[in-house]
Amino acid sequence: MTLPARDRTVIIIANPVAGRGGRGRGDNGCIARFVHCLRREGMRPVVLYTAARGHARVLARDAAGAGRCTHIVAAGGDGTVAEVADGMAGSDIILGILPVGTANVLASELGIPADAAGNARIIAAGRYTVIRPGRLRSGTGDCLFVQMVGVGFDAHVVHAVSARLKKVFGRMAYVLNTLGALWAYPFHSMNVVVDGVAHPAVSVIISKGQLYGGRYVLVPHAMHERAGFAVVLFGTAGVRASLRYSLALLRGTLAGQRDVMVLDARMVEIITPAGLPVQADGDACGYTPLRIDQPDHALRVACAPRHVAGKPSPS
Repeated sequence: MTLPARDRTVIIIANPVAGRGGRGRGDNGCIARFVHCLRREGMRPVVLYTAARGHARVLARDAAGAGRCTHIVAAGGDGTVAEVADGMAGSDIILGILPVGTANVLASELGIPADAAGNARIIAAGRYTVIRPGRLRSGTGDCLFVQMVGVGFDAHVVHAVSARLKKVFGRMAYVLNTLGALWAYPFHSMNVVVDGVAHPAVSVIISKGQLYGGRYVLVPHAMHERAGFAVVLFGTAGVRASLRYSLALLRGTLAGQRDVMVLDARMVEIITPAGLPVQADGDACGYTPLRIDQPDHALRVACAPRHVAGKPSPS
């Protein structure tokens, strides 16, 4: 079954600086190829470029409110995807993902292809899966996240990475900052309240997905398609422990470390200490205190048949 012709408009919200090595607007022609492929599939693409952080949320909200498209495609990394998802939250429009950013872990987990032709075919087919993004509440406001929230060391690294460094080095910018931060970060202890029970930790990652940093296994299972999160609590401070955690992540054995605890949760709070850095989907997102929970609405995401939960009804 195909979508009616009058409903075949696709809004593409693109981050003009997404991509490794400063490829710049359209990630070296990827957007243009994607537009061509969508047209070949009978879709009507409209490209909107973001002007600043947060703009993708506004553009998605306006597009969803107008109700004249079948899909809103986030062309960028996980941060762009999260902004677009936040803007279209509560609508029945399908979120498409064109992974052209520094890192797009959600696309990897859902099997969404980076090639323009394959991605366009998925969107034109109108198929989707349903995911349950999380909600981060802090002093900077409420926002959705699609992959993870980090508090502590990894968030400190994200806060320290400049947009210029990301543009030049891509993912390597995080590696470079991590090496420098290992010797300077103070590794504060925190109380992480997981479903009402307090746990001590020096860093924590609250994840909807299984992967971290692109292809490395953070937790044994993903929770995109159901309510709740996996909470990864790191118990030991210092350079040696951080290097051990990093090596275990590369080997896929992080969850088996003696001082790493992985819990499933519906709600997470960190109240003390205040002022710890927070990152959401790879972007700096304020400081503690914070609360993480599950919003009522789910999100339809265009993806390959092996992840399909349904198809939209024609209108």
